[in-house]
Amino acid sequence: MTTPTTAPAHDTGETPRRTLWPGIAGIASGVLMLVAILVTYAESPDTEGDDGLRETLAFYSDGDNLDLTEGMAIMMLLALLLFLWFLGALARLAGNRSHLVLAGGTVFAALLMIATLAGSIYAISANNTDSFPVGPETATVALLLLDMAYAGYVAAMAAAAVLLFTIWRVSVTTRAVPSWLGWSAFVIAVLCLAGPISAWLTVLLMAVWTLLAGLLLVLRGPDGP
Repeated sequence: MTTPTTAPAHDTGETPRRTLWPGIAGIASGVLMLVAILVTYAESPDTEGDDGLRETLAFYSDGDNLDLTEGMAIMMLLALLLFLWFLGALARLAGNRSHLVLAGGTVFAALLMIATLAGSIYAISANNTDSFPVGPETATVALLLLDMAYAGYVAAMAAAAVLLFTIWRVSVTTRAVPSWLGWSAFVIAVLCLAGPISAWLTVLLMAVWTLLAGLLLVLRGPDGP
């Protein structure tokens, strides 16, 4: 006769010390993403309308703008590397849905890296290669690359929606994630469904959400509850 056994309770494996540094990485990632995106939005040329080509040419003819674009690209890439560190701890909170968080978050980071490179490669080439001229002949390439970068934002936020919907689901079923974090993830994920219309906003909201989620992990650190 065998003695019946009881399955152990689900454990996310999140000890305080295991969440502290990933949480700090999440905060840093969110801040760097937010700064890089806001500066890029504020300084990028207006490519719409009849003057789009002229404004693009004027923007890339300024060496300071080339330096700024290159610097913001480096900042964004660093932010996304930190995001991947933070992502592992976030996924563990999702328990048996961790694969969805990892998949959505990894694809989001990869696509946003590609979008960042697409949007900055013209400036990087012009800033570091003497044989690459900035002129009317090549400015049209810059316009195309900026459009490709925004398309990358749209695709990245579609992937982020998988992560966000999963976190929301975890918050309403297992309570491993606070309800405020889950419902804020749900709102951003729904906005992501608008695709090209909302990508400029949702990528900013994702940066803020990452910062808040990182703060949550830090509060579970050695000195947290």
